Amino acid sequence: MKIETTPFVTTVTDAHSLFEVFQSRDRLGTPCMLLVYLTDGFFLGEPAQEAAVTAWLTEAPFLTAAAAEDPNLFPASLLAAFDLRISARPFTGQCPAEKRTLLCGRNAEQFCMLTEEAESFPAGAAALTDKLFAGKTPEQAAEITACFICARQGSAQDVLNRESFAFYRLMGAKNGGNSHV
Repeated sequence: MKIETTPFVTTVTDAHSLFEVFQSRDRLGTPCMLLVYLTDGFFLGEPAQEAAVTAWLTEAPFLTAAAAEDPNLFPASLLAAFDLRISARPFTGQCPAEKRTLLCGRNAEQFCMLTEEAESFPAGAAALTDKLFAGKTPEQAAEITACFICARQGSAQDVLNRESFAFYRLMGAKNGGNSHV
């Protein structure tokens, strides 16, 4: 397994399972996003390990993203373990209705974010994640991440409240501590 970190994203490649990533969680740092590239045969973990992995992902202090060129090669339950799914092809399977998933809409095609035209899928996935934090300060990236994390289990009102709180905190920091609230 290979782990690369940037200021905002930790990328995991060549892993065989989410349990393997979970076992290496002390090497992940403190990213805003954990991006895991799924490879052939990638799985959540053995049945006895699945609960620990799922609990860790549910409580993770960062956004989680699975990148798979073709998401249809993986079980929807594995893809649903992540907050975001990034792919080069539309997902055509059955979308699991789990509240903690962020981008799982009513239609299967909403289950994955599609990369734009790129020379290769990994480059397209990296470009997409870079857009989330492009030009952001560490404080701004942390607030964006906090809003996404709130969306895992919070209601729409909870997310709106968190976004409003983040906006006023960032404006306060920009204005020297005065947010004009």
